[in-house]
Amino acid sequence: MKSLVLIGATLVGVSAMAQTVVPKEFPVDGAAVSAAEVKERFAGKVYKVTLADGTRWRLDYKSNGYFFVDTSTGFRGTGDWRADEGKLCARLRGNAESCNEVRQVGEVIYLKRDSGEIIAMARQ
Repeated sequence: MKSLVLIGATLVGVSAMAQTVVPKEFPVDGAAVSAAEVKERFAGKVYKVTLADGTRWRLDYKSNGYFFVDTSTGFRGTGDWRADEGKLCARLRGNAESCNEVRQVGEVIYLKRDSGEIIAMARQ
């Protein structure tokens, strides 16, 4: 009986680990995006993101270079953003600017966070 409990606990642990695997590489067919394309893809658009840990974000990129973020944890913030060659640069108020690499597969934009996690940006 103890061995069945141990196997069950091991399977639950492995299953939980599999669900929290953080993607660290862009999709193989991901294409680099020019600065003009980054600007076109984000200006005036709203995106929803789900992180590997299950946290959800809503990001609203205004055409005037400002953005707003709301998260499922209750965090709300604002800042400014700009397009760079192959990157989306943003500065949340009170923080340093961060430029994150982006790739595109069809209509889906993928962004590499500072943590290395790759996230899919789903347009709302």
